[in-house]
Amino acid sequence: MQIKYGFKKEWFQFLRTFRFGGILIAIFSFVLADPLMYMLLNVMLEYMSNMEYPQMALAMTMSAGMESVEMVSGMINDAGMVFALTMGDLCATSLLIIMLILMSPAGGEQKKRATIIPACCGLKYFNYLVPKFVIYPLTVFGGTFLASLTAGGLCNMLFSEGKIGIGMLFLAALLCAVYAAFITTVYLSIGLCTSKPGVVTVLVYLGTTLVELILTSLDLTKFHPFTLRALVTGEMFIGGFELSENIASICVGTVLSLVVMVLMFFMAYAVLNAKKINNQEDKPEF
Repeated sequence: MQIKYGFKKEWFQFLRTFRFGGILIAIFSFVLADPLMYMLLNVMLEYMSNMEYPQMALAMTMSAGMESVEMVSGMINDAGMVFALTMGDLCATSLLIIMLILMSPAGGEQKKRATIIPACCGLKYFNYLVPKFVIYPLTVFGGTFLASLTAGGLCNMLFSEGKIGIGMLFLAALLCAVYAAFITTVYLSIGLCTSKPGVVTVLVYLGTTLVELILTSLDLTKFHPFTLRALVTGEMFIGGFELSENIASICVGTVLSLVVMVLMFFMAYAVLNAKKINNQEDKPEF
């Protein structure tokens, strides 16, 4: 019964505040804005590359620059490349905004001591945590999956080269959604354990970037959760990518992400139970 009302409370609070709409805006704003921005930039570069200069000296001076403009224009006209850049924003900036929106359920309630009365009335931490670790990661997963498909469709519509296949698009959307849910779960767990969501937001955002840089520098880019991000933000849309050579890494990275998400839940449950204060005085033995 407690878990039922826990889901009801968390869901109503999620919908009736800015959190649900804010998460959707954070996710879909980039997948709509980025392809349009790169399309406009591509149009501007093509216009610059086609300009004629009457002065021969100016033409000679600008010749090297115009060659680079044409090269960049060709890159921006690639649907796969633009999609990878959009996924980069989705896996970084969007997740940062989502973490800021979820500061209250990720430890902010403990910081404001909003859970004291429910706990005194018998609320179990298991029933308190399950709705959080189901509603928020699943919402981020679903929103990211749909947003990724939307971004891929826009890129295929707006750019003429490097079209993304349907199978590759669905795979990229799935991997991006799993990674986003993974980061959200880690953030929720650490925030609930520390009751300092503001500090945890900075640590998780900077920590994920630092860990990815370290793994990349050590050439450890496969068989871990950060493989999913590396694939959707570039490797899958660079020439020469073979799915058969990366399927094992994708499967291991996905499974490890799910395992870590489950472990994060139990870590938060164990920490909150360890911090539980027994307000009942022990009866004297005499």
